[in-house]
Parts: sequence; structure tokens; C-alpha cells
Amino acid sequence: MLPTEVLRAARAGFGLRRGRVRVLSTRFGKVCLAHRTADGTRTQIRLVLAQPDTYARLSAEARWLRHLATAHGLSVPMPYRWSDGALVSPPLIGRDDRVWHAVACTWITGRHLGDGMRAADVRDAGSLLARLHRANVDAPPDIAAARPTWWIPRLLALATTLRGVIEKSQPLPTGVSRALADGLKDAHDAIVLAHASLPASSRHVGLIHTDAHTQNMRWAMGGVGIVDFEDFATGRFMLDLAPLWGRMEARRNPAPLLDALLSGYDRVVSLPEGHMRDIRVMLSFRRLDYVGWILSWPRLDLFAWGPECLETAPSYIMRQLSR
Repeated sequence: MLPTEVLRAARAGFGLRRGRVRVLSTRFGKVCLAHRTADGTRTQIRLVLAQPDTYARLSAEARWLRHLATAHGLSVPMPYRWSDGALVSPPLIGRDDRVWHAVACTWITGRHLGDGMRAADVRDAGSLLARLHRANVDAPPDIAAARPTWWIPRLLALATTLRGVIEKSQPLPTGVSRALADGLKDAHDAIVLAHASLPASSRHVGLIHTDAHTQNMRWAMGGVGIVDFEDFATGRFMLDLAPLWGRMEARRNPAPLLDALLSGYDRVVSLPEGHMRDIRVMLSFRRLDYVGWILSWPRLDLFAWGPECLETAPSYIMRQLSR
């Protein structure tokens, strides 16, 4: 249920005029909304249920976005300031006494191209991600401390059913066979082993988007932008390339698209040593992440692609790691 009184307070605090509101998503204690005024100005407002670290997390996200936009010229959502100059609202209390924080950002225009990406689009996306990673060089030093490290321990802390399958600490979920569970355990162990062999210098690891798939990118005449930094974290740079390549690798003759992605990145920042091995390990982790999401659904066929993705995950991961 939309906390309308909290939304009204957020709109007033950020100085937004009255307008039409459309709900984009409601999950994980967050309400994301699109706000549009009569003159066509669009804003994204996010209401987040307050937890002990909510204000610090949202503040770090807003400061990172401002750094990307102002110091590096990236097309990312620009946070608005509250009436007191802060980037995050003070606690806002709803009619049911629940406490929220709010943030508001500019709207990034453009389309997400999905399967319609051409080599030129992929090259631009690679360059954008390289510029994002390059922004680590002069990032405010305390931002990373407010964000987690996105890797298997964090995944298993969030995806508790997946953790139970991997650790064999609970009965198998309905629809998960013992053979599949054993395959997921083996795949998890193989990812951990492969990750341990990867270099971990500042050329390989830093603040990343973590979910840079095509639906979070916006292609427009002026270039490409990226949205949805809610889960930005410390992680491996190649993890940001993995969602794009994972979307394209099954196409007929995908090699030119991979070349475009890598060349777009390399023309901004030199690709790190062992980048292809790194990408394959990150593709494997990305698939394990999807498994954790599928296992959190109320039923495994909530989305039609779920059962096949789940069943093929162990073989997909082992195939990536053996290349």
C-alpha cells in the first residue's frame, strides 16, 4: 500500500511541484515512483523503510551519483536536496507509524535496447562502464565504507534459501531435487576456488554498479546513461560487464558484440590483466545470483524462464569455469 502521507512530505521536502505519480515497484521495503509535473518534468522518488543503516546507505548512494555526474560527466540520476540541504530526507512517519526515508533524483531519458543492441550500442555501454570504474580514482574515501562487498558471503546472507541448499542446513525446497542441489553446491565451490585465483588490485576491484544489465541502461541521441544504483557496492569491475555479455553470448555469431564491449571499455581504461577469465568467473557468479533470486520466489515457475535457468545453472557455471 502506497504511504501517501509520506509521499506528500517527500514531495514538499524536495521542493517538487504537484504532479502525477506512477508506482514503478514495491519490494524489499522500498517504493519506487515516477513523478511527472504538468510541464513534463520527471523525477524518480524512492521511499525506503528505515533500518539502522538506511540513512548512511542512501547518503553514500546519493554522494556517489553526484560524484559520477559532476566530476566525471556521466549520465546518471542527479539527487535533489532536501530543504535543509541534505541529500536524504529526515525520518518521515507514516499513518501506520512506520518510519521512512526518501530520496529524489532527476530522470534519465532514453530507451533500454535489450535484444536490439547493435555493436555501436554495446561499444558505448562498455565505455560508460569504464568511465564509471575510472571514477574510483578520486571517489570520496568514505563512500565505500558505507556499502557492502558484493560477493558470495553477501549473496548468501540475502538469499537464505540458496544458503540452505549450499550448506545443506535445511530441507530442500519444493521442486529442487537432490541432484540439482548437489550440482549447485559443486558450482558454488568451483566459483569460490576460481575467484581465489583472480588478481585483486585496484585495477580489478572498486565501486561498481552490480546490476548493469540492459534494462538499467538508457540509450539516447546524446549517448548512454545508467540508472538504478540502489545496490552499488565494492566488487570486481568485470562483474559490471558480465550482465551485458551474458545477455548476448547466446546470439548467433556473438563474437563481434564481445569485441565491441571490450573495445569500448579499453578505449577509456585499459582492460585489466586476465579480463576474459575474470568475466567468465563473474558470469558464473551472476548465474548463482539468479539462482538465489529464483529460490526466493513463492513458486519456482513464477516467471516462465525460472525453472530452466535453475536446472541449467550448474552446467552453465561449470562450462564457464572450464574455459
